[in-house]
Amino acid sequence: MIWFDYEQREFALWCGGALISCSLWIIAWLRRHQRAGLIFPAHRLQGYGVKLGWRAKIAHTPLLLRLFTLILIFAALARPQIPQDETAEVEGIDIVVAMDVSGSMSSIDISEQELIALQNKGETPDNRFNVAIKVIKDFIQSRQYDRVSLVVFGKESFLQFPLTLDYGVMLKILDQMTLGDVNGEGTAIGNALAMSLARLQESEAKSRLVILLTDGEDRGSNVAPRQIASLAKEKDIPIFPILVGSEEQSWQPSNMVDIYTGQRSYQAVENQVNPQLLKEIAKTTGGQYYRATDSESLSNDFQDILDSFEKSRLVDYAVAERTELFPYFIWATLASLLIEVLLSTIVLRRYP
Repeated sequence: MIWFDYEQREFALWCGGALISCSLWIIAWLRRHQRAGLIFPAHRLQGYGVKLGWRAKIAHTPLLLRLFTLILIFAALARPQIPQDETAEVEGIDIVVAMDVSGSMSSIDISEQELIALQNKGETPDNRFNVAIKVIKDFIQSRQYDRVSLVVFGKESFLQFPLTLDYGVMLKILDQMTLGDVNGEGTAIGNALAMSLARLQESEAKSRLVILLTDGEDRGSNVAPRQIASLAKEKDIPIFPILVGSEEQSWQPSNMVDIYTGQRSYQAVENQVNPQLLKEIAKTTGGQYYRATDSESLSNDFQDILDSFEKSRLVDYAVAERTELFPYFIWATLASLLIEVLLSTIVLRRYP
């Protein structure tokens, strides 16, 4: 069975329809306005026993070849493929990343000297949210067969995308995310964990896990995080909390902007975290607690979590290998066009 890429097929059909319409209009116009330079009633000679020569019999071959060439071009644009298998067995893990997007994620975790140096260069330092987005994007791009889902939470929790292997869609969604899309006046860790477990409820993967990325303590949850941790233990779903942010003071952007430099001012704030809660969640579910102070340590934590798991077998239709056929259509197009040109210029050359 030959498959066609949906978007390429639609593009080919649109181009083909437009080109055929234009060609029919041009042919009709030429037939209406063009007159033959020499009238030769060849069809009347057949009544006298005069047979047509072989050149006359193939006189319309160039036109047919040209139409055949157009068909091949449209077929190549549709990107035909032959699937090797109906399904493809892949190895992977089902992963839900619960990401904190509360207001404290706008903090900057660098020293005062580093902050001043960046401002003198006219650069804006990355806050915790931007660092987390970059690390998650790198993490997704490094995956091949792991299904990933993203849950974001502040005062409430929301599902950004379900478990999927469509990494391109994930990256586009992450690029469009901004701090402030979710009400950041709370840190509902319990709600986020409950939604994460719900995403894994129907998963058939052998390995399932939740990565909790937060920089604060639980505030505003409708359900206790410890209760969700007990439920995760029953379902054999480990939770790996990662506490982001420096242990020392961090810098929070203010609404004041320097009128001379255009740089936003920052004020020092004390980090209010609850590592004990995250450690209990990890211990209850069989996960592990991590502390990430910068983007490098955060990236290493993600990789360390995956390395500790045995990959399970999944079956997914989206990754079946296919053989591309469009190169063969391109070569056939060139051959047909070459034959048409040779016939028109040498064998069936027309004289004025």
